[in-house]
Amino acid sequence: MSAASPFFPKLSRPVAEWVPLAPHTTWRIGGPARWLVFPSTVQEMSHLVQNLAGEIPWLLLGGGSNVLIDDAGFQGVVMDLAPGMNQIRMTDPWTIAAEAGVSTRTLAHFARRHGLTGAEFLAGIPGSVGGALRMNAGAYGGDMRQILQHAQVMDPTGQCHDRTPQELAMSYRRTQLPSGWFFVSGHFRLQPGDPERIRHTMRDFNQRRRHSQPLQYPSAGSVFCNPATGPGAWQLIDAVGLRGVRQGGAQVAEKHCNFILNRGGARSGDILTLIDLIREKVLKKSHVGLELEVRIVSPNG
Repeated sequence: MSAASPFFPKLSRPVAEWVPLAPHTTWRIGGPARWLVFPSTVQEMSHLVQNLAGEIPWLLLGGGSNVLIDDAGFQGVVMDLAPGMNQIRMTDPWTIAAEAGVSTRTLAHFARRHGLTGAEFLAGIPGSVGGALRMNAGAYGGDMRQILQHAQVMDPTGQCHDRTPQELAMSYRRTQLPSGWFFVSGHFRLQPGDPERIRHTMRDFNQRRRHSQPLQYPSAGSVFCNPATGPGAWQLIDAVGLRGVRQGGAQVAEKHCNFILNRGGARSGDILTLIDLIREKVLKKSHVGLELEVRIVSPNG
């Protein structure tokens, strides 16, 4: 099947084949995508979903954070939203509409420039609006649920629907979206604030992040969700003595052991080995089953 296949409607951007995905992820890990496409509009996304439904696996990729892609790659269609689905605008003096491919940092700084407060926590979170909505990303007391007014989501037939945070049942690092549905855009309701104070808050958050997180090597951020009660994931990992442990090119970070770093040449198998080791030891010692905050993508989805 070639890029001219009927699976691909007429797109405004060319279809690429056998493209390595590692440069498109924050872990810098991942084999080639059979096809890489760049939808530029909701209509193009809808046509793609309709044409692919039931025929071939597909994967959405925004900022490439919180995802581990197999070294064998992905034997389907990867939709990269960042180049085309990245429109952001004001809809009224307090509301920002942002498409799923907009980076979280872009949303935070767009809000600051318009004198709106509430999105500062996003300034240091890597990734895209779509991914942040999917996992209800948050930091420093803020999360997407607090600022989302309503979102546009697409179902597996390519139809769009509006959903509120209540309808999405957003909770800690989780959104209840049916299988095969995904975020197209979000409308974010913020509050007026002083741009300089907002800038100061963002700088403070970023400074705290640099101080507490190992940002010098590629990672996907926190690998495990914090349990609902009791010690945080990093404390549980530290308690079983896995801080700094290495497997191939991967390492449990010494600075923050809920991070797994790509110290150079790490493969997906290295990361998975460390994930399994952490889960096994934490369960044995603390009787806590750690839940992944990252998505594992196999060659067939």
